Amino acid sequence: MARTRPLPLSDEWADPSAYVDALLSFATSSVLFMNLCGGVHILDFLTREPDLYTTLLPEDWRLFFEQHGIHDILHLLLREDIGPLRETDNTDNGRTWNGGAFPPQSLLEYIHNVRRLSLRREFNSPHPKKNGGLPRHIAVGMNRKKSHEVENFSRYVASLSETINERRGEPVSHIVDFGSGQNYLGRTLASSPYHKHIIAIERKHQYISGAKGMDVQARLAKMEKKTVYVHNRKKSCDECNETPDGSSAKRDETTKSEAEVPEPSTHDVPQESAGNEEDVTMFKMLGEISLEPDELLGSVTKYPPRPKAEKPGIDTRGKISYIEHEIEDGYLEPIIEHVVDPKSAVVQNGTTAEDEASSVTVQADEQKKGDARVMVVSLHSCGNLVHHGVRSLVLNPSVVAIAMIGCCYNLLTERLGPASYKLPILRSLHPRLRTTGTAYDPHGFPMSKFYEEYQHNGTIGMKLNITARAMAVQAPYNWGREDSEAFFTRHYYRALLQRILVDRQVIPKPEIPKDLYAEESDSSERGTTALIVGSLRKSAFESFSAYVRAATIKLSRDVERGAKVQEEIGGMSEEDIHRYEFEYRHTQKNLSVVWSLMAFSATVVEAVIVVDRWLFLREHDAVKECWVEPVFEYDASPRNLAVVGVKK
Repeated sequence: MARTRPLPLSDEWADPSAYVDALLSFATSSVLFMNLCGGVHILDFLTREPDLYTTLLPEDWRLFFEQHGIHDILHLLLREDIGPLRETDNTDNGRTWNGGAFPPQSLLEYIHNVRRLSLRREFNSPHPKKNGGLPRHIAVGMNRKKSHEVENFSRYVASLSETINERRGEPVSHIVDFGSGQNYLGRTLASSPYHKHIIAIERKHQYISGAKGMDVQARLAKMEKKTVYVHNRKKSCDECNETPDGSSAKRDETTKSEAEVPEPSTHDVPQESAGNEEDVTMFKMLGEISLEPDELLGSVTKYPPRPKAEKPGIDTRGKISYIEHEIEDGYLEPIIEHVVDPKSAVVQNGTTAEDEASSVTVQADEQKKGDARVMVVSLHSCGNLVHHGVRSLVLNPSVVAIAMIGCCYNLLTERLGPASYKLPILRSLHPRLRTTGTAYDPHGFPMSKFYEEYQHNGTIGMKLNITARAMAVQAPYNWGREDSEAFFTRHYYRALLQRILVDRQVIPKPEIPKDLYAEESDSSERGTTALIVGSLRKSAFESFSAYVRAATIKLSRDVERGAKVQEEIGGMSEEDIHRYEFEYRHTQKNLSVVWSLMAFSATVVEAVIVVDRWLFLREHDAVKECWVEPVFEYDASPRNLAVVGVKK
């Protein structure tokens, strides 16, 4: 289990501490990197004079890009062996590359630095690939990407838990899945050949309902009897007569009848139930228990254990306990206690779970209170949820290991306040920058003390704004020719629409503020926020005219400026729209180059975020080992880095 290389680094880095120093130095000193990752925004691309392309990139870079197509440029950034190019004397103007200008040495050095500081993503599975992947009844509801993730990560989690069993001399009793969603991972781990006991924590009731239906198809649960209430019209009518005391009898009496109601078996997420009281009643009808002892615990539903003589085909060794709860920190002990020792819990009607013995009989091999040994895992939990999972290792005596895979870095909050720009600011003010930058959320980025105290350029603390973090979810190494062209077209259309909105005075021309976060910034400056178009149908991108028409419909719904949009943009003729497209056509490639540089550079942003989580674990004495490693293929799922920690 011990790792000689705790981070997936290139061979250059023998010492991870030296790598961390170089990573943070580059991220806080390279003006170009800071502008590409947080200092510019595509919406500002065509509203500046001169435009962002001219302002942002060195002249020799622009001269080079003019002589090469965008796909050749992408190849240079992502795949070209630049070692021989860096060793070449670039003073000879006669040298060429791909039939055009030779790359400037400063560009080659920038590419070299981004590559050497990005974490390696190659996945080398210790297990041979299985033919056919997951069993069909387990893979219900999964697309190819999800099936690949679940198959490999479940194998990894099971192997890690067995290794921990051997090293610690005590078994991992339960696996907690943070943000379990449809519980694909938990269902696989509870099934053959793993048979793990799963605590699935999910805040959305409809996801839990859908997961239970899939459990039936996976043979982890059987169709349960539900009590349905049937109105007995005849009985009601008989009792309509007056009683001896002259009062009227109730007209709405009901009687119970038992009916077989199959669990949902579709792959779609069911709609939310009508109300909590009805939900709790239904859980009890299913022979399950709903525990709501306090606000922290939320509601807990647990499949009842079945006799050993269950009918063939039902897997009885793995168990799943569903907990409907919104995770707000990493403290899990009350939840773990109520799952492992349900006799201590109190149900909604005030009776103990012991009074509901038929629903919560504890199997003989279940851990007693205080004996839980838990591993916390997540597969693409969003934002701060991964931070809560990482912290759970040091906050909970019961948690002995974690394996967390994050995503959606844009949903992280910021702990240390706004980034300080000691360089010319190239983007306009946006409320999201102010709101997220001044949140000071104790659960946000960064986690580690090392990042918090890192000194650079006269400031303290490693900070990333929301624009930089949003770019970190890009996967440029997975771009193909067609999908990259689609990206470029969408961004170009949106930037050009922004130019029209400014020209038609729907929104004011953006000005670069002296300080993005200064309290004295006036309201007119804050009012320069771009209108949000959001997602559009595929047909909207067939031409720029189609895009303008589709975007106008959506923007016309804006409460504040919808009427102005309809008046100024909705009334544009086809000739006016084509004139804009013709005038700015040459900028489409320029925008594509900048977007490619942004996505390529943001691989360093992801490294900064992942390393912060690893450093947090390394800083705590209770943690025996911690490391980061890819756990499935990047080309199938690019967020493939697991942060792993094991307690002493």
